[in-house]
Amino acid sequence: MVKLLTVETYSVGGAGALQIVLLFPFLILGVLFLLTQQNTLKSVKAENRLMHPGLVWLQLIPLFGQLWQFFVVSKIAGSIDKEMRSWHSESIFGADAVVAEGGGKRPTRRMGLAYCILYLSMPLLIILTNLFGDFAPNGIVFLLFMFTLGVLMLGTGVCWIIYWVQLARYKNKLKRGGAAMAG
Repeated sequence: MVKLLTVETYSVGGAGALQIVLLFPFLILGVLFLLTQQNTLKSVKAENRLMHPGLVWLQLIPLFGQLWQFFVVSKIAGSIDKEMRSWHSESIFGADAVVAEGGGKRPTRRMGLAYCILYLSMPLLIILTNLFGDFAPNGIVFLLFMFTLGVLMLGTGVCWIIYWVQLARYKNKLKRGGAAMAG
């Protein structure tokens, strides 16, 4: 008879309460992050936005949100780029000023995609390991899994923080630039 892994199998007294307590800081950070994404899009003029700011909240939908975040990251980067290009209509030697100074790259896109890819790879690693691995607690597959998962979690956290800081900086830059253009 095959014994299925259940919550009771590996439950330690009080661990459920600890998980709930640890969930709240991550939930708060997630909401603050989504607010930064939304406010960054709000800092872009409506005609330069590639998506409505409220659509960032769709990332909270389980499973769908993990794929939607790729779309959001790409649209935010494109919106920032489009907004900044609208500020610089004069050219330098026939090239747009933003293209000349930044190589035409969409701001925040690389780090945002790195974060998304690493974030999506964690559940994929868990699924693949459960499907194909010998998950004995002292087995080599388990140790390799734990090491890889730890590296992915660390990398995801670092990329997420860097991306978040980039978003906040561009949001402030857009607000200052928009005020300067209006004034």
